[in-house]
Amino acid sequence: MKKTLIWVILILLTVPAIQAGSVNWGVGASGGIEFPIVQQDQKQGTVFGFKAKLGLIPALAIEPNLYFIKFGDPELEDLVESDLEGAKLNAYGIDAILGSGFGGAGFKPYGLLGIGSYKFKHDQSGVESTNFGWSVGFGIEIGVTPKVGLDFRGRTIVVSTEGGGSRKSAAVTGGINFYPGI
Repeated sequence: MKKTLIWVILILLTVPAIQAGSVNWGVGASGGIEFPIVQQDQKQGTVFGFKAKLGLIPALAIEPNLYFIKFGDPELEDLVESDLEGAKLNAYGIDAILGSGFGGAGFKPYGLLGIGSYKFKHDQSGVESTNFGWSVGFGIEIGVTPKVGLDFRGRTIVVSTEGGGSRKSAAVTGGINFYPGI
């Protein structure tokens, strides 16, 4: 509840600047493939998400986001037959986008660095945990019109776990961004 309240307050603080027209902004959606790294209890799965993009200065934007990940069913070599299902991961985060512009035609590469809260849930076993994590990656946005861009990105996600370990995965996504606030 506290995290949700903090996010709502942060978003509300940006509304006056957006309404005044001093901040460029956009929204987007994406989908793709999530690959677990060194995790035998998960297989490749799907990811889709939503984001808002707020331009702070010409080469820096922040991107609050929400991603839903569904890992595939694991294939455990030690077991003859397994009916285990893949886990779900919901991610609430914020990324710093370095180098991408807002709208306009053309090819715009960028880097990203993010932090977030990751809720891991495995319905079958009843395991559920929420942990802090971070991500790093790069992407390319291709502006097809002044207010629409196609967004392709790759990122690596590292989520801490209890006991000092971590869950790692990589995602490749493609999506579309709309820039009504430019």
